[in-house]
Amino acid sequence: MDLFTRSYDKDWNRIVYLKVLENQEACLHLKDDKTCKLILLLEGNPTIRYNNQTAFIIAPSVLCLNHLDTVEFDYNPNCKMTVLFFRPSALNDQLEYSAFHSNLYEKMVGTTLFQDMVLLSSFYDINDSKRELILLDTVSAVSLMQLLNKINQELTEQKDGYWPCRSRSYFIELLFFLEGLRCNESLQKMRIILGKNKNSIVHNIIQYLNQNIDKKITLEHLEKTFACNRNQINKEFQKELNTTVMKYFTQMRMQLASILLRDTEIPILEVALRVGYSDAGYFSKTFKLYSGISPSEYRNSFYSTISPAL
Repeated sequence: MDLFTRSYDKDWNRIVYLKVLENQEACLHLKDDKTCKLILLLEGNPTIRYNNQTAFIIAPSVLCLNHLDTVEFDYNPNCKMTVLFFRPSALNDQLEYSAFHSNLYEKMVGTTLFQDMVLLSSFYDINDSKRELILLDTVSAVSLMQLLNKINQELTEQKDGYWPCRSRSYFIELLFFLEGLRCNESLQKMRIILGKNKNSIVHNIIQYLNQNIDKKITLEHLEKTFACNRNQINKEFQKELNTTVMKYFTQMRMQLASILLRDTEIPILEVALRVGYSDAGYFSKTFKLYSGISPSEYRNSFYSTISPAL
């Protein structure tokens, strides 16, 4: 089986290096050495052999492997798993495997290509990243499964010419979400790092915001959800991160919006909806305050190798 998706339109012949498989069918391809794998284990507690080490996995959890990692997994009918097979070029056409050699990627620091590489920190040892099995809470597992389903839906339905960009955009959103889980305290991409004695309220709210980045979240909503008044919430955020909770949430949203604008060609209104803004005008105003330029100007400032929609 090809671990990529080809356009149904033979005249277009577009290939996207993303493929979603489940359960036993996925297990048959885990030894493929040309793809990275995101393994989402939803049920079961299997023992696997990972890079010559034996590990006992507790569901729900996610394991991120690059093309050089080795894994042996004896499929058990009691296990339920979904695997995303991909190549880094699914994120950026210029991301060949050779780019992840330390001598090369260190020279790219500060470039947009390096920014895309950092999104793959859960799969490659880059930017002082630490790769490991990530244990998930139920909500996070459901959120990841929903993103995988959205990727698979775009790949299988190909309902319009935007399917390559849209599947890529959900892939980006998945990586962004995963980075928040992997770093645990906050989004490494935003360079906000909490101390070792992390504040549980701040940590829990950040995790909640990461899981609901496309939802309408207000201070009143956070007060009810975490049984804590807004003054106390903002006091804790100011102490830990030197900002208010809503400013932090806006920064998180604008960070994801920037990546979607830079790396995909999905319509700006769709980008706005994906980061929780139903009003495109308000989104544009907020984005301009964040970046200094409008979403369309920001997108146009990057050279895109993505083929336009038909």
